[in-house]
Amino acid sequence: GKLAEARSQYAGARNIDDKVKAAQSMDSALSRLLVITENYPTLKSSENVTALMTQLEGTENRIAVERMRYNESVQIFNLKTKTFPASVIARMFGFSMREYFKSDKEAATAPKVNI
Repeated sequence: GKLAEARSQYAGARNIDDKVKAAQSMDSALSRLLVITENYPTLKSSENVTALMTQLEGTENRIAVERMRYNESVQIFNLKTKTFPASVIARMFGFSMREYFKSDKEAATAPKVNI
């Protein structure tokens, strides 16, 4: 569903802004899935679900690390676009401030599931 769609969007992203948006969607879908399984203990006991959860947690951790790295780079970039003399060069070449990579607030809310 949403996770596969987000992964496809990430793979097809043509620029950094599209990659950030797709990664945010993937992060949101992963978080919702993790919350769903937390709410259904019988799902957690399945061996396949346990393996999937381990993989998803690893993916979520990698996204968190990359989000941190990206945001550190954005912070440096934004500072340089505002600080002389780099600000002059930034204006000459049309560089503008970048948005930080944030998680969706919806990621913490589990959708309703009928099992």
